[in-house]
Amino acid sequence: SSGINAEYGDQKQPDYSDVRLYCRDLPVEQYSCETRLQIMKSLEAYQTCEKKNSQPCCSINRTITTYCSPKKDVWCIGDDQTEITQWSGGHEAFTKEEPCRYVTGYDYRTALVLSVFLGMFGADRFYLGYYAIGLLKFCTFGFFLLGQLVDIILIATQTVGPADGSDYFIGYYGPILNRV
Repeated sequence: SSGINAEYGDQKQPDYSDVRLYCRDLPVEQYSCETRLQIMKSLEAYQTCEKKNSQPCCSINRTITTYCSPKKDVWCIGDDQTEITQWSGGHEAFTKEEPCRYVTGYDYRTALVLSVFLGMFGADRFYLGYYAIGLLKFCTFGFFLLGQLVDIILIATQTVGPADGSDYFIGYYGPILNRV
């Protein structure tokens, strides 16, 4: 179902008491979320929720809470209401969970450079938090350089990430790979 748009002027408000259209169920073109715009404009949105400030943050379940409002003259029921309302735009009516990338500060480029130049000593695995594998690579000269080659491929394809389960921090135009 979609929102109901109308201009009624001096006429009385129509009776939509039997309609149960919640604002959170509106099509994307009938609402806007301020946080979504901030995420697109700023890399600070990729910070974790452990930092206490007013910037949007990504939780460990890889979602971010966005505060949304219906566009002008859209009729729907907000999260805090039980009756249908004609929105004039600009007021927060509901929240949505949007997907985001959970990062904790491990840079993709740093991990790749460490793997290429110091991978035979396990520096890449130490950096990512895999201390046992890093020590093993250090003692065996990168598994006789074969382990270094494998790790370069695994890090370049983002198959191996940080040990804490987060994603790499990658610049806005960086090579982000999405797993299917």
